[in-house]
Amino acid sequence: SFWNPAMVPSGGFVHVDIDQEVPGTAYPEAETFAIQSDIGVFVKALLKHFPKDSSPLPKMVLPLPEHHFINPSTMEPVRPEVLIDLIQRVVVEGSDAVVMAEAGNSFAWTINRLRFTQPERYRVSTSFGSMGHFTTGIVGAALANHGKAVAIVGDGSMLMNNEISTAVRYQIPAVWIVLNDGYYNMCRQGSMMQGFKDMDAEISQANFAKIAHAIGAEGLRVEKESDVQGALEKGISATRPFVIDVVIDPTPCAPIGSRIQSLTLQCANNS
Repeated sequence: SFWNPAMVPSGGFVHVDIDQEVPGTAYPEAETFAIQSDIGVFVKALLKHFPKDSSPLPKMVLPLPEHHFINPSTMEPVRPEVLIDLIQRVVVEGSDAVVMAEAGNSFAWTINRLRFTQPERYRVSTSFGSMGHFTTGIVGAALANHGKAVAIVGDGSMLMNNEISTAVRYQIPAVWIVLNDGYYNMCRQGSMMQGFKDMDAEISQANFAKIAHAIGAEGLRVEKESDVQGALEKGISATRPFVIDVVIDPTPCAPIGSRIQSLTLQCANNS
């Protein structure tokens, strides 16, 4: 769902595909040289024509936008930026837990504000962007990691899919941090940014801490910014499955502007 004209090379594409009907369909306006082949066979044959080079690759310098830590206050509900900044402090910098962010505003906020210095600590599902991917996958991640794993998820995803019961059954120390705003908020905010009005994306606001208790896990509900850090510290130190249900303000717009611009541009090009 993301497109940027800067991604199209000036000389066009070489498209390798087993299906001869596919090349040229993604970017029909760009010049495309089609090769019908299995990609593995093609790459192996192509590598024979390149000289071996053992020199190290040049270091890549990536953009690193700066942002300032927002101090929590007694505000309620919790601002999403404050929650993510405290996750940075308590979870990212204060533990070695694997962090996984669910599709939607959850990964928009985390990609924008979290910073990692170690590899293999952060995962998002951007391929299909399917909701419910990490509300469940966090259990397997904690089991495979032999330790703590933290899922940052929305209330919509948590209602669709979760495996708290599995974590309880096997006593896996997974942690769910729920951004509970009572909306499918990426859909709501994205539609508003495109000029659509009155889209019904509201969800009846659940109490996920009570749901966790009912299943046999630990859980805390957080409604004030001043209570966030303590809840995160309890969750990260817990040895049992733990749900932190954070009631967040639905009004701050997630940093999804470039994606919305891309969708708008695609509509304009395809109309």
